[in-house]
Amino acid sequence: MHRFFSFAITCVVVYLSVFPGQSVAGPVIERIRTNQELVLGTPGDFPPFSVISELGDLIGFDVSLARELAKSMGVNLRIERLPFSELISTLKSGQVDMIMSGLSVTPKRNMDIAFVGPYGNSGQAFIGQKEIIESLGEPKDLNRADLKIGALQDTTAELTLKALMPQAEPVLTKSLDELLIKLLRGEIDGLISDYPYCKVAEYRYKSQGLLVYDKILSFEQLGIGVLPDDPLFVNLLTNYLNLLVGSGALKAMQEYWFKSSDWIVALPDLTIFKDF
Repeated sequence: MHRFFSFAITCVVVYLSVFPGQSVAGPVIERIRTNQELVLGTPGDFPPFSVISELGDLIGFDVSLARELAKSMGVNLRIERLPFSELISTLKSGQVDMIMSGLSVTPKRNMDIAFVGPYGNSGQAFIGQKEIIESLGEPKDLNRADLKIGALQDTTAELTLKALMPQAEPVLTKSLDELLIKLLRGEIDGLISDYPYCKVAEYRYKSQGLLVYDKILSFEQLGIGVLPDDPLFVNLLTNYLNLLVGSGALKAMQEYWFKSSDWIVALPDLTIFKDF
């Protein structure tokens, strides 16, 4: 564990011990106290945010944040793996306490749920075969009828695809693993996803000709999705993130998950999968 990160977690523990919530706990806090567990909903196919390792463990930036938060609260962490399209509905049903997956804060989503953060910035990017990337001058060059471009369904990637590339043939899936496998098999010409995800895919499969287009297609901020009816839980998460920022721990975690490749060796090779 990073030294700065350890310091920040200690600060959170002290905060929760010395300054317990004065307001009446809402339904989420009561559920966490009763069950002695914090429940995170995440897809688990979105490195570097959350991904299944070769050993079957969930790892990633979002997962690390949640694990240390649960430890600071003195409860266990339970992770529910969900399709991205089911994250908000599962949160609203009360089956999970919070959702994370490099989740972009949008007005439409914010009409349904509350967001804590932002805890990071991102943007949509395009990854495809080298010859396509080298043919691009401007993003508008992707708006071609001869291109098949993939995106995860019900995401800002899909919105970006439809807004900027209406002439391209859209290929929508419910799984990023399925989408990347289609690209590796040559079934699509490229895909749109968050820039960090595209860079991880490029690092893993550059030998197979994948490159990331160097112009970001959008700017987005990332937040933790929660229900709006528990101010104490929202306050706890807000203070937790503030302490991570103030101590430098959040920056150290970002350096590890977004700029280091050490953890990537733990991921399974998608080219050997036959499920899709």
